Amino acid sequence: MSGEATSRQDDRRFWILVAAVEVVVLLAAFRSPLVAAALAGGVGVLALLSLLVGTRRGTLLIGGFLIVVTIVLPEDLALQYRLPVAGGGIFIVDFLLALLLASVVVFVLVQGRLQMVKSPLGLPMLLLLGWVVVAALIGYQRGNELKLILQDARSLSYYALFFFAVILVTDRRTILSFLRLLAVCVPVVFALGVIFAAQGQGMAVDYVEAGVSRFPAPDDVFLMSSAMVASFLVVWASSRRRPRWLWSLLVISLLGLVLSFVRGNWVAFVASLFYLLLVLRVRERMRLVAGVLVLACLLTAGMAIVRPALLRSVVSRALAVTAVQDRNVQWRLIENKAVGQQIKQSPLLGNGLGKDYLFDWSRYGVAPYYKTYIHNDYYWFVHRLGIVGLGLFLWLAIAYLVPWMRYRQTLPRDDPWLVGLVYGGRAMFVALLVNSVTSPRLSAKLSVTVLALVMGMSEVALGLLRQRSAAEAALAAGTPTEEASGSG
Repeated sequence: MSGEATSRQDDRRFWILVAAVEVVVLLAAFRSPLVAAALAGGVGVLALLSLLVGTRRGTLLIGGFLIVVTIVLPEDLALQYRLPVAGGGIFIVDFLLALLLASVVVFVLVQGRLQMVKSPLGLPMLLLLGWVVVAALIGYQRGNELKLILQDARSLSYYALFFFAVILVTDRRTILSFLRLLAVCVPVVFALGVIFAAQGQGMAVDYVEAGVSRFPAPDDVFLMSSAMVASFLVVWASSRRRPRWLWSLLVISLLGLVLSFVRGNWVAFVASLFYLLLVLRVRERMRLVAGVLVLACLLTAGMAIVRPALLRSVVSRALAVTAVQDRNVQWRLIENKAVGQQIKQSPLLGNGLGKDYLFDWSRYGVAPYYKTYIHNDYYWFVHRLGIVGLGLFLWLAIAYLVPWMRYRQTLPRDDPWLVGLVYGGRAMFVALLVNSVTSPRLSAKLSVTVLALVMGMSEVALGLLRQRSAAEAALAAGTPTEEASGSG
């Protein structure tokens, strides 16, 4: 009887709420039909979200949608709609992140306990996000422009996707779903680049022949996917056939990487391959070397046949990687000098988020002006977050790249997706670490979104593989262990 009374009481509250909403919409209609329509639409959206927020399936759907929007949606469209705040605005796409994090919190509260895959990255990631808040307060206290503070904070906040992964993307099936989602985004981004190139939106660069321009697509997508897909193919068990679409994805990724004409990307990709050579097994190293040589020959032959001017431009651009007098290199050196002067003023805590600096380009006939963009991400971290902030990020990097090495020789190799994620996630991270000397990858929304998600998933994959390894060892020894039972 008490259950029926509670149910009737809940129904009564629901209908009272519905009636109240209807009254509010009706009153708004007397003032403005447009406001009433917007209010009714907003209520409908909230009603739909109530079915998703706080549930595991709903939170995963929101996370997947956020990933697709962040990677695929062209930046000019992503930044077109915003809510005005402090002279700037909060972009609509960022509300997806807020909605996702709110859904994760509600999910944890509903569960009544925090179930999260254990990882050495958890503490440094949490402290780094906390220090971002401190840096924002430092910037505000020092009079930095609020819209610039929000601009700096928005990209760094996407590191919180790591916790989304280790809380909710905790089984093999879900991991594979997100890997497929990431894989689908790559050819879509490439196709959009082809469309933009056909419209003449390619950007001119130095050290290339006439008529050759930079591929108008996010080049960091192809850098990250090249490192990841190469890792999957290399660690793939010889007894299992590699999917053909994986080879196609690698070709698309490498083609986008080459056509970006970003020399830092090329150096970073080579660095990721060297990292793989260090951590792979002997047979896998031989497979990597042979694969690189074959693909390099195929790409070179393809460009020589289809468009020789493109091949000559790639060679010319690659040889210019040490051209110190290049205008772009000089641009970065001037940036580093100006930023370094401000770093000396507050090296430990930094100047806070939103800090600008005077960029003196007068030697090239351009009047000095204030800017916030810094190509070297390590200078950016120290400039905004101080040595403390950079130290927290280096702690995070070490926690990701070092402790797992103790288990790499004992990981089961018959699950190429999980093993490839463990190796590929770290190869991708190494590529971004190197690339961030000349391009801000560690503080840019797109690359941070993918990096944080992949870091979390690779930690989950490592945990699943370790559990399997421990279970198999315990079974062979006839003594079940705590880790093998899954209690860890």
